[in-house]
Amino acid sequence: MKSIFKIFALLLVVVMVLGVFASCSGSASKADDAEGEWGGISWSYKKETGTLTITGGGAVPASEDSLSVAWKDIRTSVTKLKFSSTAETPFTSIGDYAFYGFNKLETVELPSGITTIGKCAFAYCSQLDELILPSTLTSIGEAAFEGCQSLLAADIPASVTTVGARAFAFCSKLDVITFRGSVTKLEKWTFKNCAELESVRMDASATSFDEAAFEGAGIGSADIKSLNTSIVSIVCKDADGNEIFHDPSAKMLENGEAYTVNAPKVDGYTVGDKTSEDVVGNGEAIVVEFTYTKDAVEEATDEVTEEATDNLPVEDEDDGVDLTTVITIIVFVVVLVGIAVAAFLIMRANKNTTKDSRTVRKDKDGKYNKNEKNKKK
Repeated sequence: MKSIFKIFALLLVVVMVLGVFASCSGSASKADDAEGEWGGISWSYKKETGTLTITGGGAVPASEDSLSVAWKDIRTSVTKLKFSSTAETPFTSIGDYAFYGFNKLETVELPSGITTIGKCAFAYCSQLDELILPSTLTSIGEAAFEGCQSLLAADIPASVTTVGARAFAFCSKLDVITFRGSVTKLEKWTFKNCAELESVRMDASATSFDEAAFEGAGIGSADIKSLNTSIVSIVCKDADGNEIFHDPSAKMLENGEAYTVNAPKVDGYTVGDKTSEDVVGNGEAIVVEFTYTKDAVEEATDEVTEEATDNLPVEDEDDGVDLTTVITIIVFVVVLVGIAVAAFLIMRANKNTTKDSRTVRKDKDGKYNKNEKNKKK
């Protein structure tokens, strides 16, 4: 019985240790380099930059679900998406589920030539905050950008005539969206649960709305504004023209209205002209740019840092302590406690076994002595 107990305790320790190794092996933050071909296009992923490059032209293939795409194994590691095509064979469409669940993708700039974005093509890209659509686009599919929780604004080109149901549903931070073309109808749940939505601008001919188009949204169909209003956005750049801050929807103004925009504070930089004044024109988007100079002290610090780190190896980005790390630490502590308890129980079992053995020998000796006494009598 004691031997069975020892075996059970040892097996418990082994299972705990294997659990730690399993937890550690699943903690990698980025997939390895990968490449392949799919439906007439080529693709490659580079771990160092987090970039997925699509090369070729024509249609990016459609899939039945997110687990059927050729790059399914790297979809949660991609931070940048790049299209490389020639003028002779431009890309023409993005297929269903093509980039579904790319939860680290931050910016999407689709190349000219694309006319169609398929069902759920960019759904649940939870870090996507900037969306640039080409002037050739004509159709946005069902749930194409559903669940893009970081998307702040969207400017739909004049060429777009069709927007599918739930196209921007659950975009919880979507603030402003502008339809510049002849979209005349909003389907069911187009902006479902877009709680931060404050402005939708459409052509005056857009009069057909599904009753549930704005279900759970910050505004309703009655709040849609005419294209006679203009969005004022702010772009902050450094002396070299690099963007350091962008507010895509700073103001919403009527035509002919005068406005003043103050330069936002950017840590580590000093702005030149602090205000910009103008009059809203004909409903076109207005971009106000401010130029900043990097503070001298921080610039010197950056130069020293760059020189000191030029020869260091490139390391993966560290996003801080994640849930996997916490779980691994907890499991490791449990393993240590388990080992200590198992060791204690084994030692105690050995001690009891030794004690029992001594007791048996003593009993036998006592019985033997008693028999000898009886013989002598």
